[in-house]
Amino acid sequence: MTRRTPQNGSSRTPRSASRAATPAPSTHARKKVSTPFRLGVIFVSVAGVAAVLLFQKAQLSAALRPGEALEIQFAEAHRLRPAVSDVKIAGVSVGVVRSVDRGDDRTTVEVKVDEEALEAMGTAPSARIRPATLLGGNYYVEIIPGGRRGTFAGTIPVERTELPVELDGVSSAFPAEARRGVQSSTKALDQTLDRGGADSLRALVRSAPAPLRSTGEVLAGLQGTQPRRDLSRLVSGLENASTVLSSRNADLGNSVTDLAAVTRVLESRRDDLASVTRSMPGTLEETSQMLDELDGVLTTLEETAEPARPAVHELARVLDRAAPVLAKARPVVGDLRGVLRDARPLVHTLVPTARDLDATVDNVRGPVLDRVNGPIIGQLMSPWHGTDEYAKGGADRPLYKELGYMLSNLAAANSADVNGSMISFQPAVGPASLAGLPISLEQLFSAYATGVQQ
Repeated sequence: MTRRTPQNGSSRTPRSASRAATPAPSTHARKKVSTPFRLGVIFVSVAGVAAVLLFQKAQLSAALRPGEALEIQFAEAHRLRPAVSDVKIAGVSVGVVRSVDRGDDRTTVEVKVDEEALEAMGTAPSARIRPATLLGGNYYVEIIPGGRRGTFAGTIPVERTELPVELDGVSSAFPAEARRGVQSSTKALDQTLDRGGADSLRALVRSAPAPLRSTGEVLAGLQGTQPRRDLSRLVSGLENASTVLSSRNADLGNSVTDLAAVTRVLESRRDDLASVTRSMPGTLEETSQMLDELDGVLTTLEETAEPARPAVHELARVLDRAAPVLAKARPVVGDLRGVLRDARPLVHTLVPTARDLDATVDNVRGPVLDRVNGPIIGQLMSPWHGTDEYAKGGADRPLYKELGYMLSNLAAANSADVNGSMISFQPAVGPASLAGLPISLEQLFSAYATGVQQ
């Protein structure tokens, strides 16, 4: 059986056969096609969520921040940004601004602060908006503690809040001509510094400390002894003087003319003035030393004068009464001239004797007086107590008293009368008179008395 071929010479395959010949896609191939798409979708979704979270980071941080909510009323918000502007106490961050509600006449700012900050505020705190830098930019809320100790609760009213003063607001208070003048002055100052002014300023700063100290002393001296009164009195006096001078212009002209003449005289004697000025520091120093010494003398004289005042009054009366005595003593004093004339050779003779006596005193003053002041005086001033077998002898009286008693007894023992001299002798016997025994009777009696007492 033969197959018929088409006329065009091409073989035609049945449709069913062609479908059977093409392989169907497998499940693994479908996974390879769909997996990158799904990963891309997931990545885009996660990136979108992350972007949203990043853009809302400040709001989320402010909402999730722990603490207590607090309202502050300002006249205006003045560039406060919710969830961005900080809240500080004494420069320490304690919270963040949560919301800004702008009203017709005031703005209510809700902040969230730490619980410890509420205790540090006091019962009546105040607040103000301050720039983070001198030029502005970021602003924050500064809370100033006030009132009594305690935890704050409530709203800080607008009466206890302040707004910052901007630099442009300060400059706008000046007229336009003044601002242009400041600009031109700044340019001129820059040109001056470029043309050697900076070097001159450095030289001035290097040489400034010594003149500034002197200037400080001069300014302190201008304040007077009573700085709160003398300077104001000086200004008032100068004002009165200027008023008088302005009312007498003719006299003022004559004074200026005379001052010109005085100036010419001073100019002609400038060399003498320079010499005096050069010697003035030494003169002032010597004068200061003299015044210091004179101050001590005057103080001593003042202390001496008061006790001496009664003696001076008595001296006046003594001099009044001594006048007749001196009149009678005048002949005696006249006769003393001859006596003094005759005594002059005796005085000349006594000079070498005085020198020898001085050497003798120096010799005695050395080791002799040291020995007398040392062991001899010490021995005489110390009491005597016996040792060994004389252990119980002696007394608490010093030795010089015992010697005095001994000499007085010797003087009493040796007496003399018309019949001649006589020495008193009184022998006596005691328990210790017997010697050579193993124990004396005095020691025996002492031991017996001790045993009876026990």
